[in-house]
Amino acid sequence: MRAWIAPVTLAVALGCGGDDATTPTASAEPATAGERAVAALPPEATEAEREAARIDADFPKHAAVTGTLIVVRTRPDEGSPVVGWLRVGSRIRVGTEVRQGPGCRTWRTTHPLGWVCDDDSLDVRDEVIEVEEPTLEGWKEDQVEQATARGALVLPATARDAPMPYDYWYVRDSTVPEYHRLPSRDEQRAATAKSDRYRELFAIDERRARRYLAGESDDGPRGTAVVSRYLDRGFYVASTGVEVRAFRRFVRTTQGRYVKQANLETRNGHTFQGVELGPDRALPVAWTVRTSRPMVRGEDGAFTNEEEAEPIERQTLLTGWQERRNLGGQVMHVLETDAGPRYLRAWFAAVAERIDRPEGVAEDEPWVHVDLSEQTLVLYEGDTPVYATLVSTGVEDNATPTGLFEIRRKHVTDTMSNIGADAGDDRYSIEDVPWTQYFEGAFALHTAFWHTGFGLPRSHGCVNMTPFDAHYVFGRTWPRLPDGWHGVATEQTELRGSHVLVTD
Repeated sequence: MRAWIAPVTLAVALGCGGDDATTPTASAEPATAGERAVAALPPEATEAEREAARIDADFPKHAAVTGTLIVVRTRPDEGSPVVGWLRVGSRIRVGTEVRQGPGCRTWRTTHPLGWVCDDDSLDVRDEVIEVEEPTLEGWKEDQVEQATARGALVLPATARDAPMPYDYWYVRDSTVPEYHRLPSRDEQRAATAKSDRYRELFAIDERRARRYLAGESDDGPRGTAVVSRYLDRGFYVASTGVEVRAFRRFVRTTQGRYVKQANLETRNGHTFQGVELGPDRALPVAWTVRTSRPMVRGEDGAFTNEEEAEPIERQTLLTGWQERRNLGGQVMHVLETDAGPRYLRAWFAAVAERIDRPEGVAEDEPWVHVDLSEQTLVLYEGDTPVYATLVSTGVEDNATPTGLFEIRRKHVTDTMSNIGADAGDDRYSIEDVPWTQYFEGAFALHTAFWHTGFGLPRSHGCVNMTPFDAHYVFGRTWPRLPDGWHGVATEQTELRGSHVLVTD
């Protein structure tokens, strides 16, 4: 497990506060059950043991989230600010305190902060709730529907310690049915007949075809009510597993729907990852962003390709990079090799370089610098750079904004629209984009598993990263995500967000 999913303490997650007359002094009697439990431990107890005792006392109940998406609020009031989100399948700790408040019959406290509405959206128990993968093969349709309705079928929680929290699939065919539940063979035939007829009509009259697909005309087979929607080629589907019915395999989506696996292709994202920084590797760090052959410089000062040398593939870490230098009016990257100095033209490589901590960023704060001119990102802890990588930011007319921002919302996954030219048709949104961190309006740091062009602009303004890099950065920025939570917000809450500095 990575550090970011360790138990979250309020001292880390919450903003700094001033003196408070109500704050207990060292000699005061412990005020909460958690404080009393910690006080009862022997002096040699570890911090982990103290935290576990605190949680067991203040949040003794275990809960499985059975509602599709639950909002965590700052107070037991549906009008109070949002502090986070929980998704079906998650396991959390909750307190014994229950209140009735606006918009909810039963509000519960949740670890480490906030309130959740438990109107048939939580399965609360005294013991740990084990994660069970639902197996539906051989079930009758009414059994599935009844089990789902009563919350007996809980989808597995996201794989938060993996670069890709779900399995992702690309819709490779046109007009692919997405079903509310596992279809019978007759229902599948009816859905396929309608999609086939739609494609026939589309070749004749696009408007007529769309009216037919929407059920506004009787131009062909009626299909089946089991279909939720038809997906065009270019959609992406996030999945929690595969179910089999009558020897047919269906991908189960995070929304609880089903798509025939034969109509999909897996998408795992690019394997490129940045580098950790420390005593053995410091900034500046350089990579190629275009495949290029190293150059040599002749006695006349002219640069020519070294024909016998192998081309350097894009996104290669240049361990021999020395500097950028203006040579004869040309800006070149100078590389140190066993055969002597070699050169690359300026636009064939990107360099991540160190900058000073901006004013307003705390000495102990993890923060991010995005350099638009270089298409690089560096993660800092205070004044210390700890990680550097390549990114893809906004293309022309969709520029990434510059300035100093704060992370406002973090989501394990979030649905995003107009992500970029390589994410399929811009009409479509992508569900469950991993490791999304909004820092200014709709602009975010996030995974882009649909392209490999990191080091070059590619997006509609967001900062694209590979799955590994996005997961790495997400786990180290503020606010840290509490165990079991799917997202967290800093706006109108006490939580602190890391700063994001974007420069051009």
